Amino acid sequence: MTDLSKTLREELSQKTRLTPLSPAGQQSSTDGTVKYLWALPPDENGKSGQVESVLLPMSRDEEGEAGFYTACISTQAGCRMKCTFCATGVPKFGRNLTTAEIVGQILGMERDSGIKFSNIVVMGMGEPLDNYEPTQKAMRIFHDPEGLNLGRRRMTVSTSGLLEPLKRFIKDDWPVSLALSLHSADPEIRNRLMPINRSNPLEKLKKLLREFTFTRRLPVTLEYILLKGVNDRPEDAQKLAAFCKDLLCKVNLIRYNPVPTLPFQSPDEAAVDNFKSSLREKGLMVFLRERKGVDIDAACGQLGFKEALTPGPAGTQP
Repeated sequence: MTDLSKTLREELSQKTRLTPLSPAGQQSSTDGTVKYLWALPPDENGKSGQVESVLLPMSRDEEGEAGFYTACISTQAGCRMKCTFCATGVPKFGRNLTTAEIVGQILGMERDSGIKFSNIVVMGMGEPLDNYEPTQKAMRIFHDPEGLNLGRRRMTVSTSGLLEPLKRFIKDDWPVSLALSLHSADPEIRNRLMPINRSNPLEKLKKLLREFTFTRRLPVTLEYILLKGVNDRPEDAQKLAAFCKDLLCKVNLIRYNPVPTLPFQSPDEAAVDNFKSSLREKGLMVFLRERKGVDIDAACGQLGFKEALTPGPAGTQP
C-alpha cells in the first residue's frame, strides 16, 4: 500500500494482520440453504480450528425466489455450555473467534454467493456472551453506517443465559435484539438439558430479561426446542406460559433436528400443533420455525458435529 506513509505502514504491520477466513468446504440443501466451513488461522496461542456458518433464504415468493437472506454465524469453535441436545457441544471445545473471524463469515458468504444479507442471527456455534468483547465489536461493525448499516431489529444474538455477561450486555447496550435459549421453564428439566442452569437459575434470568425489555422496549425471543417426551407435554406448555407472564416476549418453537449419538427425537406434528395451540390460547405470541438445511446438518442444533466437510463446490456431500 504505497499510497500510505512508510511510518504508518510500519505501525500497521506491528499492530494488525490481514488473514481472511479460508473456505474449507460448503454444502447446499435442497431448500436453498448453504452451509460453509471455514478454516481458522492459528490464534495467539497457536490454536487453529474450523467453524461453520449458514446462508438461509427467507420468505419465498410465488416463483420460489427468496425475498431476503439471513446469515447464521458462529462466535466460537465449539461450545463450553454442553447442552445435551446440541451437536456443537459434542466435540472438544476449540477456541474463541476474533472479531475479524466473526465479521469474516459474513464477508466470505457475501463474496461467495453475491448476496447481501438483510438479517444476521448469532445462533451458530458457540455461546456469544462467553466470547464477549470480540462478539460485541463485531455487532457494532455490522451496525455501523460504514459497516453493514444494519439496525438492532435486523440482528439477533442468542444466549443460553449467562447471568453476569447478560448484565453487562444490557448495560453496554449492544445494537441487537436478544434471544434466550430456554427449552424448558421447569428448572429440573432445564438442569438436565442445559447444565448452566444450575449456576444461572431461571428466576434470576427472568429478572434480567424483564430489565432488558423495559430498558430497550424490545421483546425478547424465547427459543424452545421441542423434544419428544421431554418438554412437549401439556404441563410443559403451562409452565412456559407461566414463565412468560409479565414478560414482553415472543416464543419461537423449534422442532428438534436429529444429531447422531444424541438420544432425542422430535415430536410428531400433532404434538407440535397442540403445544403451539395451547400457548396461543393463553395469549402468547408464538411462531414455529421453518426447518431449513436438515439434509446437510445445517439446522438449529446440528452445527459442528463433524470435524470437517470434504472440500468442494456447492452441492457436494461429505
